[in-house]
Amino acid sequence: MSRPNVFDGEFQMERPDAGLRGSFVARPAGARELGGAVYELAPGASGMDLHAHYGNEELFVVLRGAPTLRTLDSEEQLREGDVVACPRGREGMHTIGNRSQESALVLAVSTANSPDVVIYAENDTIGVATRHPFVPLAEGEDPGVVGLFRAQDNLRGRPPS
Repeated sequence: MSRPNVFDGEFQMERPDAGLRGSFVARPAGARELGGAVYELAPGASGMDLHAHYGNEELFVVLRGAPTLRTLDSEEQLREGDVVACPRGREGMHTIGNRSQESALVLAVSTANSPDVVIYAENDTIGVATRHPFVPLAEGEDPGVVGLFRAQDNLRGRPPS
């Protein structure tokens, strides 16, 4: 088994629109119930949209640089070594961007539960995933559900705020 290294610079996922590249490290390291990825955020990167997971808790460790943590209520510049926990649900709403002039490297660890429902607060969408959304399917594998849905299309009506 080859052992993943968070500093090797090999990335399997790229989101140029968000200034983000990612490398999945938990499964290659042998994890069965944890998800883990290292994300490189380019200078000026917006990162993922502000979101909250309802199926997973996440933990972030800043390995390099000075990314910015944004939540529903605040914004904070992080520094190397900082550790941030994002519990499930609205309380854990977050995104990490990079407003600095240097790239940042962040390790993300999660409980890797499936299915997961993700609320994107600023664009009124809901993500549903019955499998990892960024890992390619093996031939013949069940594609499950991986999709984004507009909250306004909820046939049961909008939940009370």
